[in-house]
Amino acid sequence: MRAFLRRAWPLVALAALAAIGVVAVAKQLRDGNDFPIYWQAARDVIAGRSPYDVGTGLHGYVYLPWFALSMAPLALLPLGVAAWVWYLVNLAFIWYSGRTLLDALRMAGVPVRGWPPALATLALVGLFHDNLVLGQANLFLLWLVSLGIRASQRAGSPSHRGIPFGWAAALKMPAAVLALPLLMRRRFSVVLGLMLSVALAAGLPLLESGGTGLRLLQDWRAKVIAPAAAGTLQGSKNIDQSPQAALRRLLVAEPAFDDHAVNVASLDQATFARVSRITSIVFLLGYVIVWLFAPRRASPRALLLDLALGCCAMVQLTGFSLKAQFVVLLLPAWLAASLAWDGPWRVRRVSLVVAGALFLLAQPGLVGRTVSDWMLAYSSMTVATVILAKVLAWQRLTLPPSDAPAAAPDPGTVR
Repeated sequence: MRAFLRRAWPLVALAALAAIGVVAVAKQLRDGNDFPIYWQAARDVIAGRSPYDVGTGLHGYVYLPWFALSMAPLALLPLGVAAWVWYLVNLAFIWYSGRTLLDALRMAGVPVRGWPPALATLALVGLFHDNLVLGQANLFLLWLVSLGIRASQRAGSPSHRGIPFGWAAALKMPAAVLALPLLMRRRFSVVLGLMLSVALAAGLPLLESGGTGLRLLQDWRAKVIAPAAAGTLQGSKNIDQSPQAALRRLLVAEPAFDDHAVNVASLDQATFARVSRITSIVFLLGYVIVWLFAPRRASPRALLLDLALGCCAMVQLTGFSLKAQFVVLLLPAWLAASLAWDGPWRVRRVSLVVAGALFLLAQPGLVGRTVSDWMLAYSSMTVATVILAKVLAWQRLTLPPSDAPAAAPDPGTVR
């Protein structure tokens, strides 16, 4: 029976992935989200049109022009075929992100046993499914961040190791926060690589003559940056699980979903905008304090914990973090669980179990749409991320010398 199961499970997994692919492509063709938006944006850029529908808020294409340019090969295919190709590419992103992050954990000397990371992954499975079904760009982001994290674990700091972080930040700006722990470790050349990559990605449209590239950047700013700065890009909808959106649902008289509101106050927009900015500053200061004053800064495990905290900060600092973006918490979840179950850390384990439960209760496929909507309205994923970040910060601040192995050498280096 065991031999049969070993032979059968790959076939079952392939059948499940194929079934998800059929559902995903059909849903994208029916609803027009999210990959069809990227596909159409690429076709618009190829044709010399702007992909930005300024004034529609979250709806439509919201990334920098370079991402639309990168999708140009798929834009040459029929939408149905392109959607299948993107689905397979996203599966590859998941596979290689997982392998890359496991490499980073081993390089930092973190004990990787099968079941703690597996249980940590379970809490995020619904988010991976959402990304696959909608064809979103978050799995591409996860892969870029994973490459940067593994590269950062190696000894030395050549600037090219910042390139994956730079392209991640050019895809979604919150990834730029990963530069802070690197700066505090004096990895200046890595940060330089990050900055140059962002500049290259942002400046690519400017190479086009006739001012078209500049107009694209202006449209992007009007569609994304201006409303995000004003706190109006997503409003109070429960799909946004950033701390700022969580406070907005409590403090502004707007519905969290359908016609249901959960507010306990009714601040005006200008007052709440100040509250939102203060919230971002408080979260950023909390992370900076940990990065500045935690011990054992020279060890690879300390760096990995710092970067894991940076992944948490990616969905907490900007006030615009849709639930599917929380797949970037894969490393924080794996790292926190592996360390919590590698010693007598009962409080940390209980905290992580609570955080995992809050993530699971936000998944409509598990608890139903009604329960999920109410859990998200009361910001269950926001609270879960705060708990996860607090456990990681606790682990970082109490990192003992015995948990600080020497830096991993570059491949081919004799120790």
